[in-house]
Amino acid sequence: KNSSDSLSYREGERLAGDKETEPLKLKSLDLEITEKDHGGEMAYEPTLIDHEDTVLPRWLYLYLYPPKVPRECQMLRIENLAVPCCYLLVGILQGLQGPFTNVYPLDLGATEAQQMTVSTIRSIPASFKLLFGFTSDNFPILGYRRKSYMFIGWLMAGISMAILMAFSDLSSPKEEIPEGAPSMPFLSLCMLFFGTGFWLADVMGDSIVAEKAKLEIEKGHIQSMCYACRFFGLMTAAPLSTFMYSFIGPHSIVFLMSLLPLAILPTLWFLSEVRDAPVKPTKEQCGEIWNTVCSRAVWQPMGF
Repeated sequence: KNSSDSLSYREGERLAGDKETEPLKLKSLDLEITEKDHGGEMAYEPTLIDHEDTVLPRWLYLYLYPPKVPRECQMLRIENLAVPCCYLLVGILQGLQGPFTNVYPLDLGATEAQQMTVSTIRSIPASFKLLFGFTSDNFPILGYRRKSYMFIGWLMAGISMAILMAFSDLSSPKEEIPEGAPSMPFLSLCMLFFGTGFWLADVMGDSIVAEKAKLEIEKGHIQSMCYACRFFGLMTAAPLSTFMYSFIGPHSIVFLMSLLPLAILPTLWFLSEVRDAPVKPTKEQCGEIWNTVCSRAVWQPMGF
């Protein structure tokens, strides 16, 4: 049968004992499409799955891990789970940041120019996303080009907010500005480091999705799932952060902005990535980017 089609059948196995009187023990097997290396050339091959090795019901197993999808593209497996978690966290943090960066400086008595400075400093690292990508390609850490930099990014984001929370009084300043409230330079510096870690981890997530998308049989599913996670996180966190800032205080938002990036770090331990993978030279990568930009499908929308 075609390897792209799922296949289920019942395999009979006799138990030990009298072959004439002992009943048959039935085992349920399915085919899973996996990618294998054949002398440097990657090819998809069917692999038998034994559902008796899993604790999940067969229907749930097939729903979470579709046999037609290569294992590397099954985002709910533990070795890939860090990717949708990363996109979900990006959406949540984007939703949480709104009241804190736009309202909190004004409540501390900052001018509108200072408030705009804090918001701008937070988003400056987004301008270096291309640099983050080239750096991870050419300078792997411990042999890994993505998971190491994603770990550093989320660690930096979490620690920067923890420092802000530890050395500042983040009580609600609506009635009276607390004596230990952070100064604008200190607040801006913490937001800069938070933004740097945030966008560094986001770029690594985009890079992993781009690499896994090449392995998809039906294109677009991975990106759709990841961006749905980001949108869900944003839509959930945005109204929640407004409620938390008004009724609990800014310290609750900073606490979540510190805790959540640190909470995702254990999932990176299980993230599957090829170690010491060959990488094209930077000059060749730049040439490919330029050729893509020069294509009519790209430069016309950009010019418009």
